[in-house]
Parts: sequence; C-alpha cells; structure tokens
Amino acid sequence: MATLDGVKINRGKIGANTLAIGDSFSGLIAAAVATSSLALGTVTTIYNIVDAENLGIDAAYDSDNDVTVFRHISEFYRMAGEGTKLYLLLVPQATTMTDICDDAGEVFAKKMLNEAEGDIRQLAVSVNPTGATVQLNGIPDDVYNAIPKAQALYDWAADRFMPLNIVLEGYDYGGDSATVADLRAIAGVNATNVSVVIGQDYDYAETLNGNAQKFAEVGTALGTVAKADVNQNIGDNEAFNLTNAFRGIWIVAGLSNHVAIKTVKSSLQTLEDKGFIFGVTYNGLDGVRWNNDHTCTEVIIDNEGNINEHTIAYGRTHDKARRVLRTALLPKVKTKQPVNPKTGKLPIGVIKYFENLGDTVLGDMETRREISVGKTTVDPDSDLITEKLLKVKFRIVPYGNVNAIEGTSNLKNSL
Repeated sequence: MATLDGVKINRGKIGANTLAIGDSFSGLIAAAVATSSLALGTVTTIYNIVDAENLGIDAAYDSDNDVTVFRHISEFYRMAGEGTKLYLLLVPQATTMTDICDDAGEVFAKKMLNEAEGDIRQLAVSVNPTGATVQLNGIPDDVYNAIPKAQALYDWAADRFMPLNIVLEGYDYGGDSATVADLRAIAGVNATNVSVVIGQDYDYAETLNGNAQKFAEVGTALGTVAKADVNQNIGDNEAFNLTNAFRGIWIVAGLSNHVAIKTVKSSLQTLEDKGFIFGVTYNGLDGVRWNNDHTCTEVIIDNEGNINEHTIAYGRTHDKARRVLRTALLPKVKTKQPVNPKTGKLPIGVIKYFENLGDTVLGDMETRREISVGKTTVDPDSDLITEKLLKVKFRIVPYGNVNAIEGTSNLKNSL
C-alpha cells in the first residue's frame, strides 16, 4: 500500500562539531594579589574589560599594587576583541613562573587547564616579582628555567587532549643581545610550544615604578594570538598593527629592560635570530608590529620531510588538526568492522572509509585555508582481531610565511 505522503525527507543526524570554533579561547595566569571579589587560586572566566573591573581588577588595582594584571587584560581585549573567552587565575605574588608551569600539586596552570576542560588554546603566564632579579644567561633565571617546565606543561596537557601554546612574560631582559640565551638552541630543550615575549609599550612602562617598569606585554601578545587565524603569524604586517595613536598605545616600542628599541636597533636582529618576541617598526610603515612568532626550539626538518613546530602558527595549526581529527574519529572507537576472512586484515572498504573520514576533516581545514593540504593513510595491516588497533598516518602541509622579501631594482632605458 502506497503512502499518501508522497515524498518524505527527514533531517539527518549531525555528528560532532569538527570546526573547533574555540580557536580564540585563552587563559591568563598572573602572580599578583587578591581582590575583594576574586580570591587567589580561583579560576574564573571573563569576556570583556567590564567583567575584569567587576572583579576588582582595574587601573587602580594595578597602580595600588605595582602590578600589570589589568594592563594585560585590557591589552588582550584591545587585540582579541570584546566577547573573547578568557580564563583568569590569580596566584600568590611570590609564586614563580617555574612553579606555575611545573605545578606538581595541580593548583596553578594544571588546575586552570583541568577546570577549562580543554577549552584553552593559548595561555600567557605573567609574574609581578617584588625582589631583585637574578639573571641567568641574560634573562631572569625564573624565565629561563620556566621554558622547559612550560614545554612539560604542554606535553602534560597534550597527553590529556588539551594542547595549547604557552607565552611567557620575559620581564627584565638583561639588555645584552650578544650574551643573552639563544632560545632556539638551549641545550636539551626543544620547547616547540613555548614562546618568550620581551617587548613592551615604552611610554606605558614609563608611567610605572620599580619592577613593574620592566614588565613585558604578554597580554598584547596573547590577544594577538587569539585574534589570529591558527596558521597566521602574529607579526603579520597587514593584519596586526599594535599601535593605537588615538589612545596613545604602543607609540614607542621598547624592550623589557625599559629601553626603547630605536636606541638599540643594532641588537634587534640578534634577538630575532635568538627567538625572542618583541615589537618592531619599519621605515615606510606606520605603527608597531611583532617581529615574529618564534617558539623556543631549533628549526628541524628530518630526512622524511617532517618539520617541527618552530613557530606559534605551526603549533596552533598542528594542534587544531589533531583536535578536529580526534573529534571526528572518537565516535568510531569500539565500533565493529569487517575484516578480510582470509587474512584477518582490513578490507579495502574499511581502509577507504577511515581514509575518507580523515580526508574530509583535513579537507575542511584546507577549505578554510588553515592548511595547504592534508592526507590520511590507513595501514592495511592493522590488526582488529587481537590487537584491535587501527593504525593511521596523517600528513599535513601547513601554509608558508613570507618573513622577508628580497629583490633587485635597476634603472633601464626601456622595458
């Protein structure tokens, strides 16, 4: 008997969201003082400057306590835009950057990441020390020693499917580019997901006192990372001008030893080569830009063409790919699949099914111009009978980056 409905088309089921829309979700941990509305050790979420002010963190809070927490928050939102999710955690002012990242008791960085349940894609760590700085290889010993701890924090988070890039406040730079540590060549350290910012808004720092004057603008950097596409260099000259002339922000770029960059121009290329992040100016281009999106590792390409995450953009791109691939593949875990009755291995249909699944996810990233191309390959010898393990390889070609342009020009009597 025929149905009188004629044609009936129902809505199909929607699977897990593989867009990973939280690329801008960020975290800020600051060693500072409590407010009447925000206790130390409490993870909270804010979406704009007003939220911070309602917690008692405002310009007066910074001034009264000789800290830069509100500065970092206000700069984050100036760059990232109002409405961007920011997790915030204040810890005791005596807490070191190393302890924040190491966090053996899971009361600092690990606590924030656990409570955010994988939301945080980039994290800035800031401190407001009250004592004298002890220098080690040209930067505070706390910053230097925090670099491997921050990478270990990344590894801990990635093992729990919460990968993120970490930006450390390189406060109180020692001032000697020739002897300062080469962040791309620290013995035994390949911190592919950790960056150190030593740039500051010189004019703003001039209004501060004591140790606060030697701060570095991790809030500006964090906001730029949050605003950027995952494959975009935060130093993109077209996209990210740090200067707001009307508000008098970032008019004069400086370093965290509170020296304007225009007085140490000859040192800047060395700092660039050594992997530090700071503000630079270009003749013929108004405003201040970040010099680059370095991470604390050497640049590696192996004999199979694999490259390491030696930039923030590469790290964010790779982490996003792994997040969305996991989201797409996780529902398939423990599902039943046919095997070849003669070999017990995978039939071509199962191989193509999973390869198409991965290629679709990577294809979506390619369509969104997040990667150049991606390819999924399933190992046909995967054993689903006893080992019950599907072995898959994903190859991802990222976007390139124009770090410099070289050319020649000549006067000709004709073209």
